[in-house]
Amino acid sequence: MFRELAHFARHAPATLRLKRRLGQGALYDHLCARQDGLGLATWRAALCGDLRGRVVEIGAGTGLMFAHYPADAAVTAVEPDDGFAAIAGPRRAAAAATIAVARGTAEALPLPDASQDAAVFGLVLCSVGAPAAALAEVRRVVRPGGAVRLLEHVRSPRPVAGALMRAANPLWRALNGQGCNMHRDPLPDLAAAGLTVERVEAFQVYAPGLPAFPLRAIWARVP
Repeated sequence: MFRELAHFARHAPATLRLKRRLGQGALYDHLCARQDGLGLATWRAALCGDLRGRVVEIGAGTGLMFAHYPADAAVTAVEPDDGFAAIAGPRRAAAAATIAVARGTAEALPLPDASQDAAVFGLVLCSVGAPAAALAEVRRVVRPGGAVRLLEHVRSPRPVAGALMRAANPLWRALNGQGCNMHRDPLPDLAAAGLTVERVEAFQVYAPGLPAFPLRAIWARVP
C-alpha cells in the first residue's frame, strides 16, 4: 500500500498539469497509452487475441483494444462519447479486424438478443453508472456459450487498503472528472448476472500519471 501511495504522490502534480492542458479524451488516451507501454497492452492482447466472429466491445473509448483483435473478428465498438470515438478513428482504420463504432451505453446496447459471439470490457465498469445492468445486457446480447472478457481495476482485497479506497472514492471521482470509481469489484456482479467466471489474473502497472490500482484480467462465459 505504501508503494502505491508513494507512486501516486510522486506523479499527481504532473498529471494535474496535464489535466488542465488536455481535454478528457486526450488525457485518457495519453495516460492509458503509458500503461500500455509498461505491460497493459500484453494483457489486452491476451484477452482479445483469440476472439472470433461477432464481438461487442462495450465502452470502446479511444480504441486502445482495437489493435489486439484478430482479422476474423467483426467488432461493434459501443461508445457514448463522441470525442473519445473521434480519437479512436485512426485505430479503427488501422486494425486487422473489421470494426464499426456505434453510439450507445453499456446499460442499453444497440444490439439484438443473442447476436454476439463475445463481449469485451476494457477499463469500463469502473465508470459505468449501473454495472449490474451492463452485465445483464451482456447476458442478453451474447449467445449461450459466448465469451465475456474484462480488463478492470478493482478494490484492493487487502482489508485496510480496500477500506481506504472506499473512503477516498468521492475525492478520486472529483479529481478524475470521468466518473471513474476506485472501489469496485466486478466479480459479484458477474455472478449476479449469471455469468460463469473461468479465470482471473491479478496484476499491477506502475505507469506515470495513474495510480497503481490492483488490476484484473477476467475470462468469463455465458452459460
